[in-house]
Amino acid sequence: MVASFLILVLGHRELEMTKQLQGLLWGAVSILLFGLWDDNKNLSWFKQLLFQIFLVGLLVWFGFQVDFFRGPGEMIFRLDGVVWQGVFLGSVIFIFFWVVSIINAINWLDGIDSSLGVVSLWGGLSLVFVSLLPEVNQPAVAILAVIFLGTIGGFLLFNLPPAKVEAGTVGSYWVGFLLSALAIVAGSKIITLMIILVLPLLDFGWVIGLRLRKKQVIFLKDKNHLHHRLKKIGWDDRMIFLSYFVFLGVVLTAYSLVPSREVRMMILGGEIIFLSGFFIWVERKLLLKKVK
Repeated sequence: MVASFLILVLGHRELEMTKQLQGLLWGAVSILLFGLWDDNKNLSWFKQLLFQIFLVGLLVWFGFQVDFFRGPGEMIFRLDGVVWQGVFLGSVIFIFFWVVSIINAINWLDGIDSSLGVVSLWGGLSLVFVSLLPEVNQPAVAILAVIFLGTIGGFLLFNLPPAKVEAGTVGSYWVGFLLSALAIVAGSKIITLMIILVLPLLDFGWVIGLRLRKKQVIFLKDKNHLHHRLKKIGWDDRMIFLSYFVFLGVVLTAYSLVPSREVRMMILGGEIIFLSGFFIWVERKLLLKKVK
């Protein structure tokens, strides 16, 4: 996936080699090298976190920043209030939590066949949609998102249950890195990408909460992710894949068809509430199964 993305981007005549695009390419190369190292040596969570911090620094160095983002209604959260050496500290902090959260959420999602591919596919489509909006109008980002979709589509063909190939650290890190970075470039349309990433992010938060409650290191692997819990209550890989695919497709379609920003925020809020209820339902099913 990473190799094909690099070849297609470097060979595309319509893409200007901007500073931000250079950052994306250097990040992809770094992930390729680090991911192969990790897939062979199974590096510690601390080394993985250090590498994720390096990726954040790479984005900041190549000019990625978020000046502000809009909340519900007319609320505006500014991140450019504190400047140090020409860098907005609020933007750096936000990018750190955004990129690290997405990379880990996608990495942890990749526990069953096709789950990473489905989320990546809908995430790429959301970026194409956002970048072509009149108020954004970023055809270069749309081209990158389409190239991303092509690589994901090729991967997904061989990752459908039962999978013939897996993404590994290289694939999951690259997907999380590219989605989070392109969302920043696309007019900081982070909320739109959140429509797709709510599922892995809620799983990310849920698992961290469980680990903190058990006083465990939050980056250690376990079997408490949503797909693990769904399998414990009787769902198979194909059922989980189809559920993810249909749910995310319906939500993204509804979000795309609504022109009002307020209604879109309501859709996002409704999605969070629905998925939170679904997590609770799964937890209760597991408890009832244990009692029996």
